[in-house]
Parts: sequence; structure tokens; C-alpha cells
Amino acid sequence: MQDDFIHGVLPKPASGSPDLENWLTVNSMIVGWIRSSIEPKVRSTVSYITDAHLLWTELKERFSVGNKVRIHQIKSQLASCKQDGQTVLEYYGRLAMLWKELQTYQPVISCSCGAAGVLAKEKEEEKLHQFVMGLDDARFGGLCTSIVASDPLPSLGEVYAKIVREEQRLTSAKAREQQQEAIGFVARREEVLAPVRPSQTETRSDSANSVRRDRNALCSHCGRTGHDKKECWQLVGFPEWWLDRNKNLSGGRGRGGGRNGYNNPGRGRGQANAAHATSSNASSFPEFTADQVEGSIQVDSREVW
Repeated sequence: MQDDFIHGVLPKPASGSPDLENWLTVNSMIVGWIRSSIEPKVRSTVSYITDAHLLWTELKERFSVGNKVRIHQIKSQLASCKQDGQTVLEYYGRLAMLWKELQTYQPVISCSCGAAGVLAKEKEEEKLHQFVMGLDDARFGGLCTSIVASDPLPSLGEVYAKIVREEQRLTSAKAREQQQEAIGFVARREEVLAPVRPSQTETRSDSANSVRRDRNALCSHCGRTGHDKKECWQLVGFPEWWLDRNKNLSGGRGRGGGRNGYNNPGRGRGQANAAHATSSNASSFPEFTADQVEGSIQVDSREVW
């Protein structure tokens, strides 16, 4: 029925004919189908034509090409058709459209002697070679070589399935590689941004160097050498090991009378340490005489500073 409208077999009925309304409905459907199937640039040049037969005739006169010329164009497109980074599905779809159009111009000849089957097989193998030659050689070169070397050649459908599986494998491997690269980049970035912490050996070395540098320093608070005012134990507090050592020194000396000149060893942490020593170590620390404490400090100052 569509061909009858396109080729003018069913002309437009006269005005007042009972078939006019049906004809106009079908004609509008065919005109819409033709317009939707052509390129937008061409569509704009024939938008004024509302008759299906006239529209088809106009397009035929403009774009009709002889079969031999079109066959040459299709074969040229097949020879230059490459994957060029497309997916296998997209690339195969382009080839399939060209093969289908070429078949309309060169249909397979049917016969009863069996030659048609041989010819159809040859056309199938030709399609296989066209498909393999256009694939990206960097990705599928090795697989294509093994396919072409097969005897007998597999069918086009089998080759397509193998290529698709290889494409999926390569895509998965690339995704894993990109993930590993991203993880490595994050790790390297964290290493660069992480603060550099000195080792214990470096800390001890720096501390020893500080002690050696301060050996000639003079404390403005206690008047002793080897440290300055901000490091004076009488101000910052006595360390735990100093208190423990002096408890050991006091063993066996008996009680000592007199004034303890270090009951108030300093401000800040020194006060806290002094209070701790007075409360928890009252049985040992208050037994020192002033001479004992003074002598102990002089010995410790020589050893430490």
C-alpha cells in the first residue's frame, strides 16, 4: 500500500469523494515517515511538499545514483572502515549496515545445483576478513592472527564472540590497573604530606648537643653553670629520678636537723613536684640537712651539666 502512494498508483481522490479523508490520513503518515528518515539538512528543503508521490519523486531526482556507482562507493567504505577506538559493537554495526545495503544491489543468486551455497560461504569469509582487518591491531592483533590462521575458518558469529570476550578482558584489566595507579598515587601523596618525625636517636643526639652547648651557661636564678634560668630545677621542678636518687643517698645517715633549703624548689611544676615529694616521701626527703642537699646538687650538676 505504501508503494502505491509513493509511485502514484493511488492518486488523490476528487473533492467530495468518500475516500478522500482516508487517503489524506495515509498520505500524511507516509510523508512523515519519509521526512523522519532523511537528514535534517535535506528535510528542510522538502518541507513544503505534502504529497507522498511528489516528495518521493523530488528526492529520487536529486539523489538517485546508478547501482554500479553506489556499489563502488559501498565497497570503498568497507575497505576504509576501521574501528578507530570504537567499541566492537559500534564497529560491527557500521559494517553490518554496509553489508546489508550492498546485498540489496548484489543479491545471492539462487540455483538448484549447489553453487549458491559455495558463493554464500565465500561472501561470509569475505565479511570475516573485512571485520578482522578493521580491528585495532594494538589490542586484537594477536587474536586476529590466530583466527586467520585457523583451518577451517570459524564463522563470522564465532569470531565476533571471541573478539567481544577479549575486549571485556582488556577493559577489566585496564580498570584494575587504573585502580592500582590511583591507590599508589594516594599513598605517595600521603608520604609527601606526612610530617617528618625525628627518630629517637636523632632526638637523643639533639639533646646531647643541647647539653654540650649549654655547658658554659650561667643560671641567673641559682648562680650555677651548665644551665640557664628557664631550665633551672628550682623553678621548673626536680625530676623523679633526682628525688629517687636522693632518697637512696639518705639511707643509713639517720635523721638530720636544721633547715631544708629546698622545701620550696620553685614555681610551676617545681611546686607540684615539691608537694608530691613532701606528702608521699615525707619519711625520707625531709631528713636531709642543708649541707647534704647542697652537696648532692653540686655532684648532680657536675654529672648532668
